[in-house]
Amino acid sequence: MPKHALVIYNPAAKSQVQTETWIGQLVEKLNQHDEYLVSFYPTTAETGPEHLVPLFKPPLDLIIAAGGDGTVRFALAALAKAKSRIPCAIFPLGTGNVLARNLGIVRESILANPLEHAFDYLVNGRPVQIDMALMNGEYFAGMAGVGPISDAFMRPARELKTKFRLMAYISAMIQTIAMPPRVFRITTGGMSFKVQASGIFVANVEDLGMGKRSEVGNLSDGFLELHIVDPVNFTDYVNLGFRFAAGSVDEKAPECILRVKEAVVESLPRRGVRSEFQRMAKEVRNFLAGKKTADPSRMSQAPIMIDGEECGVTPMRVTILPQAVTVLVPPQRAEVKMTPSEEEPLRRPMPGLLENMDVTHQLNYDDYGLRDVS
Repeated sequence: MPKHALVIYNPAAKSQVQTETWIGQLVEKLNQHDEYLVSFYPTTAETGPEHLVPLFKPPLDLIIAAGGDGTVRFALAALAKAKSRIPCAIFPLGTGNVLARNLGIVRESILANPLEHAFDYLVNGRPVQIDMALMNGEYFAGMAGVGPISDAFMRPARELKTKFRLMAYISAMIQTIAMPPRVFRITTGGMSFKVQASGIFVANVEDLGMGKRSEVGNLSDGFLELHIVDPVNFTDYVNLGFRFAAGSVDEKAPECILRVKEAVVESLPRRGVRSEFQRMAKEVRNFLAGKKTADPSRMSQAPIMIDGEECGVTPMRVTILPQAVTVLVPPQRAEVKMTPSEEEPLRRPMPGLLENMDVTHQLNYDDYGLRDVS
């Protein structure tokens, strides 16, 4: 009796490979090793994860999420809602392919061909369970964020991402230097504090999933990483670039990382204060544009990004869903098991932060190196 595979894809999304090309190769590769009945589910703008839930039942053997981060999130959200253990293979056709990079399906290089090993992985992948997160009712396995740096992930047009791939984000990221930081209130682990930052991210993937892949154990350890990103000068931005684009482990990067199980991030109706370097960047931007660009209004809500797509506004309420779905990973990755200790709530402090930060009590956050604005 043939196995049954269901391919979920978005026919409206543009990718690096023509649809008729990868569909034929995918079906051919599956049937080289086993006999497969392959069905296709094209999504539309009106399709929700709940529409897929009735399909996740025997004799279905494999889900294939063919697309970018949005399609992958959609398929995994449906599996999490269904509480299904049917394994999901990720066929990376997008620009960022964040989860695919973290699982080792795509090489870490920003110039890597995402389909270089994808077809072999489909037939040789091993099932592992990974965590999902829930943000304001929306599931994700990558990251959610808020703030000017987060907004840059949503800015590039689809045509630019298709043509220039990850390079399309560079211009958007550079423009964030001229933007004022925002003021946030963060509540997690029994403490609540206000902080000025250019980006707040909550991620299941290590290091926001850009610079280097995660160990599989980090994706299924029952914790999320809360990143507070606060660059103020040229060196800070350079360190951030090496940190996230090149996978550098330089401790000088201007960020704080907390390991959390849940968090609430609120955007307060106050603008942050630009550093001297950020003010200079604003003047250069206005000069090149030939006009002054107004700063964002002092609103108590800010747009939230999930895996590169806008997804509502703050407050951002995030919680972990341990080992919620099963995904296929390359065989060599399935053999690596590493789970961080629950005794280590703070994984990477900013310069000057104490090494043994207790996240279970109310703290004066100014003592820990962040720009406290309370």
